[in-house]
Amino acid sequence: FWAFQPMADPDPPDVDPAWSGDAIDRFILARLQREGLTPAPPADRVALLRRANFDLLGLPPAPEEVEAFVADETQDAFAKVVDRLLASPHYGERWGRHWLDLARYSDSNGQDENLAYANAWRYRDYVVRAFNQDKPYDRFILEQIAGDLLDAPASAAASQDESFDRLIATGFL
Repeated sequence: FWAFQPMADPDPPDVDPAWSGDAIDRFILARLQREGLTPAPPADRVALLRRANFDLLGLPPAPEEVEAFVADETQDAFAKVVDRLLASPHYGERWGRHWLDLARYSDSNGQDENLAYANAWRYRDYVVRAFNQDKPYDRFILEQIAGDLLDAPASAAASQDESFDRLIATGFL
């Protein structure tokens, strides 16, 4: 099993440097060649934008976003798009959903009245906020296991919101 293999720092294979931009690409190209395959051609700008949108937000780009990206010929055009997508509140909704699925989150028991789960939405919103704030994973887990036991933050202004978040995270247990 790959996880039990000792760590190694292998030298990248010797392959055509025209396609491979970095060491990781060289490993990919070597494997493709070993399997008798060739790399796919680079995606056009519209396909690249659509892929980034679907990957990060789960939504297609708006027509005006496509037009703006195609018209932007600066070198950092794609980086600006990625930054915009990561700053979108939809990013946390998209990726928080994966965590909520793993945690078997539901805000309904399947009945007409959900009295037992009346405040479950607070945990859902906490998870979305954590992804949108780029909360470190270790902190995210710690808050869910022992958020009620963590020390209060140094800043008084943010302390109340952070205290509520820690309690909400722990409350899902």
